[in-house]
Amino acid sequence: MKPLHLAFFFICMFATSLLHAEEGEEGSSNVQYVPLKPAIVTNYQSKKLSYIKADITLQVTSNATAEAIDRHLPYIRHNLVMLFSRQEEATLASTEGKTRLKADALAAVISVLDSENESTDIEAILFTSFIVE
Repeated sequence: MKPLHLAFFFICMFATSLLHAEEGEEGSSNVQYVPLKPAIVTNYQSKKLSYIKADITLQVTSNATAEAIDRHLPYIRHNLVMLFSRQEEATLASTEGKTRLKADALAAVISVLDSENESTDIEAILFTSFIVE
């Protein structure tokens, strides 16, 4: 009878540890990186012919947001192209201007998802490449 009790004890301990492991997975953040491919390339406000090329990745924390980004990618890209094309040369030359552009780009993406009544669990917008010429 002792071996039976011991076996029952180990089964209970194993089952309890599995339940705690599943609860831990549900509570953890589900960070995903969604690249906006291809790169955004557009002219910007300058006296000479100049362009911006930006590779952008979004850091999201839910599958619903990642799927929404894929569904509305043309709308998101359109808003980003329009935002980047309004930038002036002096803005793009300064660190503060680039930081403001990053914040404006994040707001533009969130605005698209909001207007479509989608999840907006976006933690950050990452410029993985940013070329101004």
